[in-house]
Amino acid sequence: MRHFYSEIPGWFTFSRFYREVVASAPEPARFVEIGVWKGRSTAFLGVEIINSAKRIRLDVVDTFQGSDELVHQQDADLGRLEQEFRRNIEPVAAVIGTIRPEPSTDAASHYSDRSLDFVFIDAAHDYESVKKDIQAWKPKIKRDGIFAGHDYHPEWPGVVQAVDELCPNRTVLRMQECWVVR
Repeated sequence: MRHFYSEIPGWFTFSRFYREVVASAPEPARFVEIGVWKGRSTAFLGVEIINSAKRIRLDVVDTFQGSDELVHQQDADLGRLEQEFRRNIEPVAAVIGTIRPEPSTDAASHYSDRSLDFVFIDAAHDYESVKKDIQAWKPKIKRDGIFAGHDYHPEWPGVVQAVDELCPNRTVLRMQECWVVR
């Protein structure tokens, strides 16, 4: 399947990392992407999963209410964000499991500990929110799974502080501003 993510508004700078995650995933696998905005990264990951022919189920979590960040508050379509997301990812719907329109920390309760192969956090960027996300989702990762997130960068000091405190054994992918715990 041809990639179409560039047609979707939003941000996405970690394509190489997502490719590596899919390539190294066991079968079957369960992935969760937290913070999906309008679906740009979800669309990319979905195409990678389809093209791999692996049995990978991708669940997504987002409140679909934006955040306090100015760029979100200026979006005139904020009230229709979930509908826009669903429309944008329609071509990869076959690999999407559950769409959870709820806070990340609430969504974590739907998963058993050590049940997920990959969790990626790119939701709120303030320290308290990132800390709560890490605390809620870290136990859900299988022993050989991958726990990661985006925006590990001085522009987002809350992300850096929470990750440094709660994930001391992380790796940082400087070019893609991702933190990774394996």
